[in-house]
Amino acid sequence: MIDCKRGRLASVSLLLATTGGLIGLVLSAEAALAQADTVILRNGNPVIGEVKSLKRGSLEFDTDEMSLVSIDWEDIALLSSAEFFEVILSSGQKFFGSLQSADTAVLVIVGAARADTVPFEDVVLIGPIEQGFFHRTNGFLDLGTNLTRANRLKSLLVTGRANYRGPKWGLELTAEAYWQQQESVGEAGDTTTQQTSRSATSFGASRFIAGRWAAAATGQFEQNDELNLELRVLGVLGGTYHVIRNQGLEFYTGAGGTLNDEQFVGEERNRTGEILVVVGFDAFDVGAVDFYTNITTYTTPTDGGRFRANIDARIAWEIFSDFTVGLNVVERFDSKPPSADAQKRDYQYAFSVGWSWS
Repeated sequence: MIDCKRGRLASVSLLLATTGGLIGLVLSAEAALAQADTVILRNGNPVIGEVKSLKRGSLEFDTDEMSLVSIDWEDIALLSSAEFFEVILSSGQKFFGSLQSADTAVLVIVGAARADTVPFEDVVLIGPIEQGFFHRTNGFLDLGTNLTRANRLKSLLVTGRANYRGPKWGLELTAEAYWQQQESVGEAGDTTTQQTSRSATSFGASRFIAGRWAAAATGQFEQNDELNLELRVLGVLGGTYHVIRNQGLEFYTGAGGTLNDEQFVGEERNRTGEILVVVGFDAFDVGAVDFYTNITTYTTPTDGGRFRANIDARIAWEIFSDFTVGLNVVERFDSKPPSADAQKRDYQYAFSVGWSWS
């Protein structure tokens, strides 16, 4: 009889222990779920994981099931995270705090002393406070080539752009190089080879002042055989203003003063001051298409009204995993080049393959 009672007591103890363990596991799972970052899509599906960053209209989200995924910002209805983030709006305002959603497409940024409510459409950047340098960058690298047997033409184009945007500073590096070789056969059967090259490198730094304004400084090196330009060195000081800046596009304009130090073939070194005006457009959330263009003009009032214009444009289609095919456009115009034999215009339209990141 005593053994039976002991057996029943042991069974009850085992049942209680098992039940308690299950309850503990459930509570632990609920606690872990409550601490995890959560995304609710507009179709109602939840995604649990960790918010990495939002930039250029795409939220990077780390999940256990699918690893790192990119979710279009417009597809998200609710977002929450207990971690602290830096949040930048299209107006240039900055907030720091955890993330909550009070309603569909409305973000609540809970700071140490206050909470701010903003619509999703105004949010441009979300990043961890300690976010590294590379995670704040975006850019592309394109390669184009042309081999033609009929006129023995060979050409190679390499162009790229890299941007960094931090809390207070922005950096931009652009580079472009073109090389062309063409052979021709004379009546006597002799072969001549003509080579042409063009290159340009620019590095700029911006200091964000308030809202959409920034002070900017740029240095540029340029060479162009077609225009008889051996070397041009530019130094620019000015400012820019972002007219539009949201998850899908940026449109900005700027102005400044330029010191132009240039050397043309067979001419004396020329140094002039110029007035610069720039307009830029960058659309990066039009389906699988990216479009970028930059138009810069230089006017020299003291040099007979000399006018120069540079146009750089790129349209690229993503074919798979950040690899693209596209069209690159380069236009260079100089109304009064110092060299009398120099062409006033140089241009190129080239198909390319490339890689981009954001």
